[in-house]
Amino acid sequence: MIQKDAIIIGSGQAGNPLAIKLSAAGWKTVLIEKSEEMLGGVCVNVGCTPSKILIASAKVMHTIKTSEKHGIAVPEVSIDFEATQKRKEKIVEDSRKGVKKNLEEAGNLDLIFGTASFSGEKTISVQQENGETVEFTAPHIFINAGCRPATLEIDSLNNVKWYDSTGILELREIPEKLIVIGSGYIGLELGQMYSRFGSEVVIVDKASQIMSNEDEDIAASLQEILEEEGLNFHLNAEIEKVEQNGQEITLTFSKDHQQKQIKGTHLLIVPGRKSNADSLKLENAGIKADEKGYIKVNSKLETNVDGVYALGDIKGGPQFTHIAYNDYVIVSDNILDEKTGSTEGRIIPYTVFTDPQVGRVGLSEKEATEKKLNFSVIKIEGKRITRGLESAEIQGIWKAVVDQDSGKILGAAIIGTEGGEMASIIQMAMTGNIPAKDLQTFIFSHPTYSESLNTLFDELE
Repeated sequence: MIQKDAIIIGSGQAGNPLAIKLSAAGWKTVLIEKSEEMLGGVCVNVGCTPSKILIASAKVMHTIKTSEKHGIAVPEVSIDFEATQKRKEKIVEDSRKGVKKNLEEAGNLDLIFGTASFSGEKTISVQQENGETVEFTAPHIFINAGCRPATLEIDSLNNVKWYDSTGILELREIPEKLIVIGSGYIGLELGQMYSRFGSEVVIVDKASQIMSNEDEDIAASLQEILEEEGLNFHLNAEIEKVEQNGQEITLTFSKDHQQKQIKGTHLLIVPGRKSNADSLKLENAGIKADEKGYIKVNSKLETNVDGVYALGDIKGGPQFTHIAYNDYVIVSDNILDEKTGSTEGRIIPYTVFTDPQVGRVGLSEKEATEKKLNFSVIKIEGKRITRGLESAEIQGIWKAVVDQDSGKILGAAIIGTEGGEMASIIQMAMTGNIPAKDLQTFIFSHPTYSESLNTLFDELE
């Protein structure tokens, strides 16, 4: 049994900086990651970084294909997809090497590769890659083990070659016809990406709208944009079975009391993500999880066991890299600097990296209604975004929710070029308690996208 001050399980966007900060503070720390290939976590290796690299390449290809709207003719466009993949792999590898270098150079820090699980309340057993087992104990344990792609139970799926969000990024060929099951942000991002690379893409979901957590008008606006670009959708679809004959995959589903079939060459299944807590043997430590397997924590990210914390996706809630990093900030500040940080009231942004992006911050209209708040909704159509017209970049709805009693911004959704950046501007206004009416007259550079915030908030009565 090896005694440490802190044990960290997982080197993601909370575990990695936490390990460096604790060790710099003099804590004898061990960081456990399943394999060297996953150092840096999901985001670096199989999530944000590789997907956004390929999405950026797809955008370049789309820009070239549609350059005629600027009066620029490009007779023929081709892609060396192997070179595209190698570019992605180089960036991912360099990122992972950077993480490893920083960890190895940190004092008081041991980096261990292997599968971790609880063997007692404050003890962790690690099955190393060489087959040997090592055991650690510490008064403080931090779980940042993340999530993995979820699967679906579909008849005959075991007899079909299919991909999850990790596997689809490793393809060395561009699918001729790609069927995507799932219309959340992952399905939309990857569906549009492969469509721009040249695939025929069909997205199928049992939900009545894409991005089921979003407001109906936001979802409808983005779907219309994607359909105009060539993607096809089948919503309210109950999937019955999937079959493969040679290279052809047939998906059978029912919709409007009719059975339908679509055929493709590749199948992507992205119904969401599943907690990795089921491999940690939480019961040996008495740590509680909810019915979906996510570790229960309080507003300070503490589990029901004193000294044990859960950070990032494994605790449930919004599953974004920036949330995991903010979890690290809260925990490290509270422990090392005796602050009283909390997840209560934090303003959460996220971005769907379609093109145009969907930037969201704070409450949606749907959420404000569920909370029975006294609010008003303002929105403008994309045709009013001057910078978008000048740049020939398609824009969707810009929308904000404003508290009628205080005049403060409750939330916003921006479908537009760099919508995530626009939502961040609104987030800063919300954090600073700037009244919504002040954004009517803020001086923004002309011509910029941010200037259209004047237009949006001028809709306030």
